[in-house]
Amino acid sequence: MTVEDTHNKKSKPTPLTNREGTTIDTLLSCMKDASTHFKRACNQSNLQHPLNENKLTQILVEQIEVQIKPIAGVGIKNQYSDIFFGTKGIPDFYFHKVEEGVTHYPLFVVEAKILPAPTENRKQEYVIGNKNNGGIERFKTEKHGKGLNKCGMIGFVENNTFEYWQQTINTWIKELSDNNNFWKNDETLVKNENTSDFMALQSIAHRISGTNVSLYHLWIYTK
Repeated sequence: MTVEDTHNKKSKPTPLTNREGTTIDTLLSCMKDASTHFKRACNQSNLQHPLNENKLTQILVEQIEVQIKPIAGVGIKNQYSDIFFGTKGIPDFYFHKVEEGVTHYPLFVVEAKILPAPTENRKQEYVIGNKNNGGIERFKTEKHGKGLNKCGMIGFVENNTFEYWQQTINTWIKELSDNNNFWKNDETLVKNENTSDFMALQSIAHRISGTNVSLYHLWIYTK
């Protein structure tokens, strides 16, 4: 076997399973693996700061793309326009199957928010916002993620700790559940994994249609 043959054998893409749970686990692993590289990229000396949500998302998508490269038949793109159900929301990025001559439902759509929000009047925007612009709110109203059972959220943490934001966001959700029938106490975020680079959490969102969507939250430091 030549050196070239050995290289080709090692670099052969891995097929993505058709099982939904396994697929999502694979995509989440790629997102987690990108977190360290994302932080380093955000702090390049030649970037113009501050970086807004769109710019941070662009950098993150580039780094995730590196991680999913070995997975055959999967792509990642900024901004998803719903061509199947016609919903108006545009999640910040999405994963999709790559197949010639066919366009598929997204595998996984993700909404991104900066923590803390840029202005005081938007401070709870990770959860709820003006004109149905809150992160979790968009999934509850099916502005995002219609037709999907599992979706994601990114938190770009610029100040305070992961633990601070878990406590703060859960307090917002509990306060909403006390005063608004559309929000439930069981929609709070539960920590799954915590490292120096990221915190992974999970929650359930009760949608306006009466169905539920599982939300996978990944919080990463920007500096």
